[in-house]
Amino acid sequence: MKKRILHLITRLPTGGAEHLLASIVRHLDAGRYESLVCCIQDRGELAYMIEAGGVKVISLDRRGKRFSPGTVLALARLMREQRIDLVHCHLYHANLYGRLAARLAGIPAIATVHNTYVRRKWHRSLLNRWLGRGRGLVIAVSAEARDDVILHDRLAPERVLLLPNGIDLGRVDTPLSQAAAKERLGYAPDDFLIGCVGRLEAQKGHIHIIAALGRMLQSAPADLARRLRLLIVGEGRLRGELERAIAAAGLGDKVRLAGNRSDIAEILRSLDLYAMPSLWEGLSLAMLEAMAAGLPLIISDVGGAAEVLGDNEFGVRVPPGDVDALARAMLALATDDAALQRLGRAARQRVREHYDLRERVARLAACYDALLA
Repeated sequence: MKKRILHLITRLPTGGAEHLLASIVRHLDAGRYESLVCCIQDRGELAYMIEAGGVKVISLDRRGKRFSPGTVLALARLMREQRIDLVHCHLYHANLYGRLAARLAGIPAIATVHNTYVRRKWHRSLLNRWLGRGRGLVIAVSAEARDDVILHDRLAPERVLLLPNGIDLGRVDTPLSQAAAKERLGYAPDDFLIGCVGRLEAQKGHIHIIAALGRMLQSAPADLARRLRLLIVGEGRLRGELERAIAAAGLGDKVRLAGNRSDIAEILRSLDLYAMPSLWEGLSLAMLEAMAAGLPLIISDVGGAAEVLGDNEFGVRVPPGDVDALARAMLALATDDAALQRLGRAARQRVREHYDLRERVARLAACYDALLA
């Protein structure tokens, strides 16, 4: 008999954790597991993609900043009505509500921690410590995130599994040439296009890459300065602030905020360099996708970056929030074609050999089976 798995998250906008959930339900063995996805709040854009794959998405449509016992009861009721065997939760609020509800429903729960504990809150650590002793497992997507859970939540190491993210390699494949991909976006084939993909939120540090581009233009050779462009893909609360920063720096002809895009493979194919100025991460799926697409990468040294990139063998790490270091790194690669090609090839091989989603889903299924047993 198939085991019924409830995948719980707050919402399903375009984001790393949300895309990971969508990929998991798409790749789980449908002969062994029956998936149901639940959003605590409203659904979000990715719900339609998940439903197109034959998995039902429901929404509790519950909001509010304060803790809601009613949400716990509603989830427990849903678990009983849907005869759920196990709940897999993603991100803090779903991890909290989902594990509480799972205790009431008498089923095991998995909580996935997607970020390091940059802004640790003592009450969250206490709750996580208590919930982590229940019938279930905590999954951390990077070694740094796992260390944080063990240190701050004081969980026994055997209760916290390191399971790095993986990506669907087919998501970054496209038959388009780079020149065609650039032209489709309105760029000239010889433009040097730097890009990044991520929500327009403080965590992603877009304000720093905009500032870094301005400093890069001051010292770049004239021909490169003429061709430099920055493409930022994603949407979020900081759009207005970023638009004002771009205008104030006089970069309106150099920087484009492209909003949310579904054509990520074509976006990545158009780029010459990928830069991620994040201030904190767990293990970035956007980073892995850029690497799988064969892009040379510059990323803030946060979360699982060092685990993936090693000693700058597969990409370049810079201190988070350091605009000068980011500008220097971007200029160094933009003026070194051999380094661009070498890093792009190494990055592609690294991800395709070690971060394939299928292997990650197989390990996750083994966790499901162990808890269900």
